Amino acid sequence: MPIPKRIILIASLFCLAGVMACWDIISGLFHGRISLNFAVFMLPVGIGLFRGLRSSQWWARFWIRLGYALCALLVLLALFFPGLAHASWFNTSVSGAAAVPFIILISFGMAGVLYVMQRLLDSEKAREFFTR
Repeated sequence: MPIPKRIILIASLFCLAGVMACWDIISGLFHGRISLNFAVFMLPVGIGLFRGLRSSQWWARFWIRLGYALCALLVLLALFFPGLAHASWFNTSVSGAAAVPFIILISFGMAGVLYVMQRLLDSEKAREFFTR
């Protein structure tokens, strides 16, 4: 059975996130800092999704739920501590209460992307691919 396009998309996003996390860790070492970025574990999840491993499907759901929780936490922190809020967008920085709408907008946008990934991962075509 060929890999469904939805799985290719999700697996590619997981691999991209894992590679970016690896890059963050490596570039940190070259700049004299140690960076612990647990998103490196998304790379094996993405590879496992390409291979059709059910365990990778479980881990993908875990990362998606963790993403939801982090989006909610970010919104709550921005609402309850607006003085600490900071947002950067294309070399433009906004701090304080002015950054709160940006943080909320970005968090809801990310939650929307996560929702689409979750729906695609839980679709009938995906289930068929992982149970073959």
